[in-house]
Amino acid sequence: MNGGTLRMENITQLKNERKLTKQLASFAANISMGQIAAWIMCFILSRASFFEVIKPFATAFYVAIGFTGFSKAAAIFSIALGSAVFSSVYECIRQVLALLLFEAFTQIMFKIGMRKESGFNRAVLISLLIFFTGILKGFIQGFHLYDLVVSILSAALVFSFTVIMTPASDTFHQVKQKLFPDGRMLFAKAALLCAAVISLKGLMVWECELGSMLAYVAVLILARRRGFSAGACAGVVLGMIVALYDLPASLDVPGMLALAGAAAGLPVKTRTAGVCLWTAVIILFSGLSVLKGGLILQYYEALAAGILFLLIPQPLLNRLSDGLAGIRGGDEFLEVHHSGITKESADQLFILSKAFSRISRNIESFVTEENEEEVSVTHWIIETVAEKICNRCSMRERCWGTNFLKTYRLVEKSISDFKTDESGQIEIPVWFKNTCSKSDKFFEDLGIAYSLYKMENICRSKLQESRIQLARQADLASAGVMTIARKVAEAGARDYEVENRLLAAAGSSGIPVSGIRYHQEKESRPFLEVIFESKSKFRVKDLDDMVKGTIQADLIRMGEGRRDMLGNSVVRYMKQPKFKTATGVARASRQTGMVSGDSFTFFISSEGHHICAVSDGTGSGKKAERYSRTAIQMLENLIEDGVELSLAIRLMNMYLNIRGENERLATMDICAIDLCTGEVHSYKYGAPASFIRRSEGVSAVDTEIGESDGGTVSHFKSERMTAGDFVIVVSDGVLEAFSQKGEVTGLQWFIEKLETTNAQQLADCILEEALERLPKNHDDMTVLVTRLW
Repeated sequence: MNGGTLRMENITQLKNERKLTKQLASFAANISMGQIAAWIMCFILSRASFFEVIKPFATAFYVAIGFTGFSKAAAIFSIALGSAVFSSVYECIRQVLALLLFEAFTQIMFKIGMRKESGFNRAVLISLLIFFTGILKGFIQGFHLYDLVVSILSAALVFSFTVIMTPASDTFHQVKQKLFPDGRMLFAKAALLCAAVISLKGLMVWECELGSMLAYVAVLILARRRGFSAGACAGVVLGMIVALYDLPASLDVPGMLALAGAAAGLPVKTRTAGVCLWTAVIILFSGLSVLKGGLILQYYEALAAGILFLLIPQPLLNRLSDGLAGIRGGDEFLEVHHSGITKESADQLFILSKAFSRISRNIESFVTEENEEEVSVTHWIIETVAEKICNRCSMRERCWGTNFLKTYRLVEKSISDFKTDESGQIEIPVWFKNTCSKSDKFFEDLGIAYSLYKMENICRSKLQESRIQLARQADLASAGVMTIARKVAEAGARDYEVENRLLAAAGSSGIPVSGIRYHQEKESRPFLEVIFESKSKFRVKDLDDMVKGTIQADLIRMGEGRRDMLGNSVVRYMKQPKFKTATGVARASRQTGMVSGDSFTFFISSEGHHICAVSDGTGSGKKAERYSRTAIQMLENLIEDGVELSLAIRLMNMYLNIRGENERLATMDICAIDLCTGEVHSYKYGAPASFIRRSEGVSAVDTEIGESDGGTVSHFKSERMTAGDFVIVVSDGVLEAFSQKGEVTGLQWFIEKLETTNAQQLADCILEEALERLPKNHDDMTVLVTRLW
């Protein structure tokens, strides 16, 4: 029995050992180079101190990095080992106790207590624990005022360095490096580098101090990657750290490193040339130092650092540069590259647009020239009939020879006055019977020729109409491609620094943003587009607050979101518009039917335009309502999809003119108000006049009266409104109630007499007056009033 129990215990023990072995093997396989570097930094930073007493760097680094799992134990062990080697036993115990208490309170407060675990909250917690353990250490050793001062300073420095170093934590995690590191990230890395330099002070290799060598190599890396200004700045900061421990002999070091860093950062092609410039500056300072009567050790170390920089393998140097100064291809290089790509794409689209435009013009020119070259109808009929009838007549020579002009005019007159009687027979004028001996036969063949011409003319007109539609479609394609080209060209004005700042803010706020586009357009009209997956769930107000808190510009969300080609949601933010709108609507359907053939809409687009539209379907009843509703829905959908208004109207006309130019399915009356400038664009296709009411009076807007410079009817007109003005859009039924002949003065005077400033009341008053003037047999009526304020 005992033997069986012993065997079972051995089996259980063996299983536990195997399980532990698997866990250790899994942990070892998941160890990354970043984790190893972080543990080494914990050990190195435990050596750094201020005045050999205050040691905040290792603890602050541990909290800032945010170790997880087994990495916590390894990091605490590294700090404990470093403290044991470089400090006293009491200091080692104090640091380990502070970190263990930190992990315990983190679990209680943030995991169990469900409090928000932010970098600031973690920094406050560790600073309080450092103060507590410092006081506890003082009591164990014999408390003095000195212990209180040291505890307060240690807590303050740990809090400061934790907050400063937190943005640099991504460097030690398996996180993709940012293409554009922001200011906080660069400052965090600089602080971490300064702490590493302080930690290595006093360690000598070949009579050169490791801390100073690290500082000099870092200046060279920053200068070569970020340019001469970054090299000079890094030289000053790291030069001050190096000189801090060797005053006053090394006061020349910050100036030397600043000038050497600027020289190394000059845009030369090879790093050898950069090191040569660095060396030249160091030698210059060395010569000046010799003239003064002394030569400090830092000059030798700076020269050795230049040689070490050249000996570093290029792959390793690239990794060090990426981690310290950001991925290669800074703002200026990547922006130029992106700008070149976008300009090239825009240029190719522009070329395609011009090709479509040329095709359109050539088709229209061909149709016009063909019409001009056509033989007149009268001449063709005269030749056909005369050749068939008059060639066999004995009077041919007298009619078409001696009296050609008189005969031609007689035949032309008969064709122009071509008539048939009630039975459909051709009526022969009496004067023609008295003139021509074969008038019956002549008019019989004339009727046949005229019928053939009518059939040919119908086919010809349909062919011409098809050609015109083809030209318009080519012109529409040209406009669409030109719009895309213009948008591609505008993409070059994006602010990548702001975009990265917003992405970082979204990540820290837990908002699942997949992309951000911030465009800086001309005329102070910047806009921001935020892209996220449609299935993502978060409060839109959090997104609004994030944008408002990150960008200094006063941007607000405009319109409804749209979907891009990948199905993601796109929300647009724009600068706060200067104006706002209030809209009133009043309607009445045709008296003989319950369904109104009028449809309307009003909304604010994502580009900051208030758009209102009225459409009147052809015919009456459900069919007219379907035509007008489809036109309005098409307008709403196109604008919501991000299509420009002018292009959207051209696309709509393809549908509305499907029966032909003279048989539109519905009228369209569109008014677009730019809420930033107050400019009003009116587009009218078969629609009645609209009205703008200002403080000085009421003006009518009718785009289809008169002709434009090109000789065709203009459908567009631009006006300008200010705060307090109204725009009134009405359907045909309303205008007919005030004037049977379609005149606008009656309605214009009535609007001018109304004293209300409420948009809805104004719409109601106009409709009530129209119904009183035409109580019976009126058409569908719609009044749409928009007030700018």
